[in-house]
Amino acid sequence: MAGFRRIVFFTIPLLLLVCAPAVPAKTLAERSLFERLLAGPKVVNVVDDFLTFWDAMKDKPLVQQRYWWKRMVEDKHRDYFERAVYRNADAKARRAMLDEFLVRVPERVEALRQFNRNIADPHTSPLITAFVAFKTRFPDYQHQRDIYLGISLFRFDGSVRPVQNEAGVPDTLCLGADVLCGYAPDELRVALLHEFFHLYHFGFLFQQPALDEFRAPHMPLMIEGMAVAATEAMMPGQSMGLYLHFNDDNIKSQEHDLRANAARFLELVADNAPPEQYEAWFRNTPTETVPSRGGYLLGYEVTRRVLATMPLEQMMRLTPAQLREHAEEQLSEIAGRRILVLASDSF
Repeated sequence: MAGFRRIVFFTIPLLLLVCAPAVPAKTLAERSLFERLLAGPKVVNVVDDFLTFWDAMKDKPLVQQRYWWKRMVEDKHRDYFERAVYRNADAKARRAMLDEFLVRVPERVEALRQFNRNIADPHTSPLITAFVAFKTRFPDYQHQRDIYLGISLFRFDGSVRPVQNEAGVPDTLCLGADVLCGYAPDELRVALLHEFFHLYHFGFLFQQPALDEFRAPHMPLMIEGMAVAATEAMMPGQSMGLYLHFNDDNIKSQEHDLRANAARFLELVADNAPPEQYEAWFRNTPTETVPSRGGYLLGYEVTRRVLATMPLEQMMRLTPAQLREHAEEQLSEIAGRRILVLASDSF
């Protein structure tokens, strides 16, 4: 019996080694290249673990998929999922997010598999191409943290989150490959450049104290507006719809309502509204009173006006208080508030 146990003890690790998926040579080459380009940080590939999970569990019942998802994917990248995806959601909300993902993801698996291969190709990787383009425009940028090629449960295409950062400072680029795999090449490049700019910008913004300052409504407005303007500068000659991730109808509608939307957002700034009152302006789902991603166009319009008076490199070093001054001034101009005051004084 003891001999049998010894055989099992040595056989199981051997089987695990034999059955474990081999790491493709191109993936190793890609990571080596990133280590040279990024001067240390690496790409943490959550997609590899998802694909291993999916190949084993795709035909299993949902309850089994949930169980093995946690053990094969989430537990290997616990801090990423906690801080980048779930973000303090309760157990019920997490279950709903995961169930929705598991139901929707089958139609994306092959695109995700191809996206993962493209990212791992050191000769054509869109991530390397975007990074080189970004460093060409902003040569003083120094990348500090790992990049997560992640699964976002369809919550974001790219985001900068405080992964492995107890202070809560957003300093880690998290890519939602399950969303990005559905993008055309130009859309993908815009998204990557947009997020690299956030990383660069946050390196200046978060040298300031008190994270509470960043909960004010003018901050996402200016942060997103500058990222759109920076992407336009790095990739000129494209349509505004591409930079903003808008379709033509959305652009026409929001341009038509720009004055009214500026007035409504200005009220949020003046009232120091909490995030739950302004976050809808930065979501992709419209409401009766808030247009889809309306904060992006407003932020871009504000930024464009400020850039007429200073270069982007100067603007991105402004403090939250200075950004608020510019936001209020330009939103007032767009809303026509100053014109109304002058007209009133003339009578």
